[in-house]
This record gives sequence, C-alpha cells and structure tokens, in this order.
Amino acid sequence: MDSALWKTNVRILWSGRFLVSTGLTGISPFIPFFMESLSDGDTENRLLWSGLALAAPALSYAIMTPLWGKVSDRWSRKWMVVRALSGLALSMFFMGIAQTPFQFFLFRLCQGAFGGISDASSAFIGAETPKNRQGYTLGKMENASALGLLLGPFLGGILVEFWGCRPLLLLMGLLTGCCAIIAAIFLTETRSQTKAESIHNSIWKTFASLYQHRAVRAFILAGILVKVADFATFAIFTPYVEQMIQSSATAIWAGILLAMTSFGELVGAPWWGKKNDCQRIEYTFIWAAFFCSVCMLIQTYTLSLQWLLIVRFLQGFSYSALLQSVMLYVLRTSDMDNQGVRIGATNSLLMIGQITGPFLGSFLGSHIGFPFVFLVMGIVLAFTSMIIWYSSLLSSNRNLNVHHKL
Repeated sequence: MDSALWKTNVRILWSGRFLVSTGLTGISPFIPFFMESLSDGDTENRLLWSGLALAAPALSYAIMTPLWGKVSDRWSRKWMVVRALSGLALSMFFMGIAQTPFQFFLFRLCQGAFGGISDASSAFIGAETPKNRQGYTLGKMENASALGLLLGPFLGGILVEFWGCRPLLLLMGLLTGCCAIIAAIFLTETRSQTKAESIHNSIWKTFASLYQHRAVRAFILAGILVKVADFATFAIFTPYVEQMIQSSATAIWAGILLAMTSFGELVGAPWWGKKNDCQRIEYTFIWAAFFCSVCMLIQTYTLSLQWLLIVRFLQGFSYSALLQSVMLYVLRTSDMDNQGVRIGATNSLLMIGQITGPFLGSFLGSHIGFPFVFLVMGIVLAFTSMIIWYSSLLSSNRNLNVHHKL
C-alpha cells in the first residue's frame, strides 16, 4: 500500500480510538450521578442500576465481537470500523435521551454489542498496514486510547459540572457520528473482498484454533491474567489511596495518580510498538510484564505520594506493552482471511479478565486488605511473564529439534 495512504488510514483510526476512549471514560465515572436522576433519588435502586450499567457493555461485547470479526473477514474491514463508530454514536445518543434506568441499561448493552472500535481497527491494521509497521501502528492505537483515558475523566467532570450528563452524552454521540462519516468517506481499503467459500470456519472452530496453537494459547492466557490484574487493582485503588493518605483530598489524589498511569501508557505505547517491529514479541511481553509486576509489588508498601507518582507512571509505561503485544501476536499468526474473527475471538476471551478482575479485587481488598491485592496481582503479572518465557523456550527447542533432524 502507498505510504501516504496507510498513514492517512492510521490518522483516521487514531482519531476514532481517541474520541471513543475520551467519550466513554468521560461518562463512565459519572454514571451513578445520572442513575440518581433517573431513579428519583432511590439510593438502593441507583446503586443496583449503576453496577448493571457499568458491567453491561463488557458482557454484550464479549458475545458479539467474534461475530463482527467474522463479518469483517467476509465483507469489509473498513465498514466494520464505520459500524463500530456508528454503533457507539447511536448508543451514546440514546443513552442521552433515556428516561429510566432500564432504558439506560439497554443502551449500554447496545454500546457493547454494536461498538467495538478496538477490534475493528486492529483487524483493519492487520490487513492494510505493512507488516514491518504493524507493531508501531498498534502502539499508536494504544497511544490514542491512553490519551483519551487521560483526558476523558477530566473533561467529562468539567462538562458534567456545568452541563450535566445528558448534554455530554449527546455531544459525544454527535462527535463520534461525525467521525463515522469521515471514516466512511476517507478510510481506504485496498484488500478485495474474501470469497464466501474461503470463510468456512465457524466461530467455535476459531476459538478451537486459538486454543490449539500453543504460543497463541499462552499469549491469550497471559492477556486474560493481565486484565484481571489491571481491573482488580483499579477496583480498589480509590479506597487504597484514601487509606494511605488519610486526607479529605482523596478523590483529587486518586485522579492525579490514575492520570499519571495513563500518561505512562501514553508515552510507552508507541515505544513498545516500535520494539515489537524490530524484535520478537515475546521479549517485549516478558520484560514489560516483569517491570509492571515490580511496580505492583512496590505498591504493597506505604509510599510517599511523590514516589507513588513515579511508580504509577512506570506501571503505565510497562503495562502499555502487554495487550498490544497479545493482539499483534494473534495478527501475525492469522491468515489474511481470518484475522477479523480471530481478533474478535481474542477480545472476547480477554473480557473474562475484565469481568472477573473487579470482583476478585473487591473480595481480596475487603477480606484481607488493599496492599494484599497489589501483592497478589504483582505475582500474577510475574506469572504471565513466566508463561510467555516458557512458551518461547518450548518454541525455540522445537525449532532446534527440527533443525537437527534436517
């Protein structure tokens, strides 16, 4: 593909990932406030629907994303990007006009079912980006998500304070819809459509093929555990900070520390992506998981806020390598006609970690203590590093045995 053409595609995809990340992270922290207005001040009802609304997209996304991946392989990866942006735009618009908690919950389900810009853009990159630039490009996508995660809660807080939740949802729906139109007009797909007879594997066979490939299986298992560690510590982070600093400024410091983590991801994602283009993906994952594990373990001790800022930055920097490495490995072990469905199936499996992580973190934090959560999750991340190291060692030994036989 022409250099200018694929770079234009990357700019469009980057804008879409950034906008979606900003919008979703901008509204998610304030869903309980919105539920309060929809629940007529009923506290118990508000908490119930807030929890359901926060969990809903992950569930519907896990169910639908392999199907959308299969459709992208059969028809068009470009139009799956447009579908994802359009689905998110309509979901946010309808969330903005919801009148009851149940309606809002249904539209959050639609967000997960019809969105999915992450896997749509990853599948597009796999087909339309030069192989020696795929790592760099996936790093750029992680960079866009990290920047949105950094700015979203800050901008969302300001807009909710002055406008309220409804105008914010309507605004983000409008902007995302505009991005979908831009993608429909300017995103360029050079790959011809795959013939129907070439797409013969079912979604279940795709899951089976991921499991049967030993190295891919190891990467997906490691990715699930990475998600568990991330969301387990995220679930208890604010009370952990409150316990540590014992100050009325807990919310401010928690926000600053989370922002510092996002800033680390923002800086690290493209750097690790370039590393993946010039060295084995296993090496990137092993070292990044090891450093992220160390950062987690350090947080089991009481630190000054200045040191904690540095540790959180380094944690974000190293964490930014992990999931992009998983997706890149799946891309590079896929054929051109099944990349979309394999990416979708992988993302569906990674949702296991996103769903179970918060429950595990909350349980451990409430029964044993918040520092213990960081200890356990630090060990989990070290274990993921060992999983990939062992898988890489087995692959090297197998290749060596084949060479000796030849």
